[in-house]
Amino acid sequence: MKRLVLINAYPDKHFGEENISVIVQMPLNLAYIAALTPRDEWEVDVIDETLERAVDAQGNLTFGHADLVGITAVTYQVPRLYEIAEACRRAGVPTIAGGAHATILPEEATAHVNSVVIGEAERVWPQVLADFEHGRLQPTYHGGPTPLEELRDIHPDRAWLRDKYRYKYSSIITTRGCPFKCDFCCVPFIQGRKYRQRPPEDVWNELANTDYRGLMLAEDNFYGYTPDSQERCRKLFKGWAERDLKKNWFGFTSLNVTQDDVVLDYMAKSGCLGILMGIESLDYDTLKKMHKSVNIGIAKKASTSFLDSYRHCFGNLHRHGLIVWSSVIFGTDFDKEDTFKQVVEAVWETGMDVCTFGIYTPMVRTELFDRLSSEQRIFRTNFPYDWYYYNSGHLVHRLKNMSLERFIEGLTYVYDNIYGKDRLRERFKQTYAATGNLVSSMFAYRINLDWKIVFEANLMELHKLYDSGVYPHEANKAQAAVPLNFEDFNHPQRAKLMSIYKNVHAKQPAGHA
Repeated sequence: MKRLVLINAYPDKHFGEENISVIVQMPLNLAYIAALTPRDEWEVDVIDETLERAVDAQGNLTFGHADLVGITAVTYQVPRLYEIAEACRRAGVPTIAGGAHATILPEEATAHVNSVVIGEAERVWPQVLADFEHGRLQPTYHGGPTPLEELRDIHPDRAWLRDKYRYKYSSIITTRGCPFKCDFCCVPFIQGRKYRQRPPEDVWNELANTDYRGLMLAEDNFYGYTPDSQERCRKLFKGWAERDLKKNWFGFTSLNVTQDDVVLDYMAKSGCLGILMGIESLDYDTLKKMHKSVNIGIAKKASTSFLDSYRHCFGNLHRHGLIVWSSVIFGTDFDKEDTFKQVVEAVWETGMDVCTFGIYTPMVRTELFDRLSSEQRIFRTNFPYDWYYYNSGHLVHRLKNMSLERFIEGLTYVYDNIYGKDRLRERFKQTYAATGNLVSSMFAYRINLDWKIVFEANLMELHKLYDSGVYPHEANKAQAAVPLNFEDFNHPQRAKLMSIYKNVHAKQPAGHA
């Protein structure tokens, strides 16, 4: 029997949303590929590098014999994908790359592997296996957007993966695709701009067939963009609640869901703990530049300020017992030194239960990447190695109206005033008072505890960048003429941050145990 090894590539010493323990989940994409592989012909194994290394420090494969290896990666993971592929090449094992980065830059990936799947693999995977068996594996396969109706009754084997890695949480797909064009987001390029919806009946069947209690909706917007998609969303959660499927779930969507009390009621009854929404910025010009039309539209419709609009939207979620997880982007061209203070004030004034941040990152194939490239402001360009930094936790472009020193100081202010020990306790009390839901409140508190560590690690990466000389200080007129040394940042948290930074980076691998 032939042996297929599927690998979720993951670099050492990385910190981001995947380090938040309450949403750690199995790699669902590989679980689908495993489900589509004939088990009477193939022995299938999955290696999740967040928990186990596929290649050791000496460059040797750790998983023994394999006839074929499939590797998936998003952009910051792709240098590790290429390391694994090189180790496979030395061992004489053919490799197939798939996932977000291979779809974005297949011409790069083909230089490192035998074959690349562009787009979603479900439709072409049987052909890939057939071609391999007949010795005619093609350089590229175009999976394209998969109609979600075709996934009917194809359910990932969660029990098998749980037995191997003891995952506490899993995920499920209900939609794919995005019609919007946020300037920093490559999802429309990867999944297409057509919003695809999975039939509710199929979702209910899969929910009924898994005993996982904790689930993440593995998509960018489960609510949708049109009256039809929103009506389908109401049907989905109404049926979920009426069937008493008993899941504690969390998902990502846009701000417009907060205006729909009907769906919020069904979501709460179905076991929803809360939702993550991209707030991105409190500045109108920034949101306009990003093309965040939903956020702008809600504020305009309410004829009020962004803060008043968010206060109303979040209050609606709280009344249904749901927590608010907002994400904010720092490092845009419209950021000023008071931006950080404004964000902190907004967190407390509007009742954001969780507020995580990302650094404005020019992902390839986005409008932002093209613009910053034309302005010669991107300084991490040693590809493919520098793709490691393209994860919203590192700064890869020169700031326009702020020095790097001020940027670090601003983020440190955010850290102190949102993630300080007493502040975390205060926010938990605020969340519980607003929602009356202890389970959701503890969920938010645990996210905050985990993100505190991620925030600390990312702050230290910025300090390292400052000291490295890589950042183009001289190109920014606002930057001090003499670079500061590490010790020049006279901040009481700095020694503590360095200690934590050293401790968390000592863990191998940087995973989710």
